[in-house]
Amino acid sequence: MSSSSAAPAESAKSAALQAAAVPANATALLVRFSLNVFLACLTIGMSLSVVPLFVHDTLGYHNVIVGFAVGIQSLATVLTRKFAGRTADQRGARVALQRGLLFVGLSGIALLATSLVTFAPAPRLGVLTLARLLLGVGESLCITGTLTWAIGSLGAAQSGRVMSWTGAAVFGGFAVGAPLGLALFGSTALVGVAVAICLLPLAGWAVITRIPGVAPAHHAGGALPYSQVLRIVFLPGLALALQGVGFAVVGAFVVLYFDASRWSGAAIALSAFGLAFVLMRLIGGRWPERFGNLRVAQISLAVEALGLLLVWQAPVAWLALLGTALAGAGASLIFPSLGIEVVKRAPAASRGTSLGTYAAFQDVAILLTGPLAGAVANPFGYRAVFLCGAVAAVLGVMVVVILRARRR
Repeated sequence: MSSSSAAPAESAKSAALQAAAVPANATALLVRFSLNVFLACLTIGMSLSVVPLFVHDTLGYHNVIVGFAVGIQSLATVLTRKFAGRTADQRGARVALQRGLLFVGLSGIALLATSLVTFAPAPRLGVLTLARLLLGVGESLCITGTLTWAIGSLGAAQSGRVMSWTGAAVFGGFAVGAPLGLALFGSTALVGVAVAICLLPLAGWAVITRIPGVAPAHHAGGALPYSQVLRIVFLPGLALALQGVGFAVVGAFVVLYFDASRWSGAAIALSAFGLAFVLMRLIGGRWPERFGNLRVAQISLAVEALGLLLVWQAPVAWLALLGTALAGAGASLIFPSLGIEVVKRAPAASRGTSLGTYAAFQDVAILLTGPLAGAVANPFGYRAVFLCGAVAAVLGVMVVVILRARRR
């Protein structure tokens, strides 16, 4: 089949998916689900901004331990994605989300204990590590539970919109949580941050507690062995991971790149990336279903690659700023676009496990990109890491081309 005929076929499939019944209050439900995710992710942003200061300045540890305390949460999230998906599939998405909020609240209690006890630094670091692990598990359960519950409530036809809105809520929670955490830390030390992390899950649950739960599809049979889930998720997940490389290099190295180039506006570069990312999610949330999810993913990866190439070759700051904005806009719709492919391929009984595994590809990419890109930057300079991100995005385009060819 030619590419010209494939595009209408893809749009026709999307139109058929859209034709399924959608609840009359779909937007109101989506707002409530997204608000719950935003409140949960506020806790992550708050914790992430203050833990380095507490470990370094209060406990007196060096940067390696600071990095460990920060990174252990992401590792916990990655390692529990499968568990979170299985919980949503077998016990119900409502139960998964409820347990996720419980874990977040428990992390706040552990953080409160860390702030109040007067033991030696080592035991306090141990309790802090426990708090970070609990928060990582809570993040995994909250996001996987919300995605599965929202898609089950609104229908598979709305899966792209669900992932767009919840993704924007995640990003917004991180962005707002960081300065909020720093403000609380400056006025109340770690105690105020810990209390907020204890209370925010209660507020999140209050937002969604009246939404009817979705019966676990696992009870109807048809759940896949995990090896088959991996086969379903592998190519969309691989393309998502390749997108995550660019996402990670901008977050980790754009400030250092601006400083090394003696340009002002490093903070603006991060803001340009984040603003473009969120705006594109809000504006283009329906595009994957309207224009074909794989076509949108392919174009988005190409735009991300173009933006990163512009940052790599930028002779002046304003072109680098434009490049970061393009990269943010390009990266924005890749998760929902490829996530729709996962929803289409996976049976409902394995949807939570499939979505959790799919998200783990991006988690792993972001975890690995930092140190690997740092190893590239040491001999070749900061420009080189943006070239690496662009190459990864181009490889992602090729993966999506394979996906589209297999669909035909």
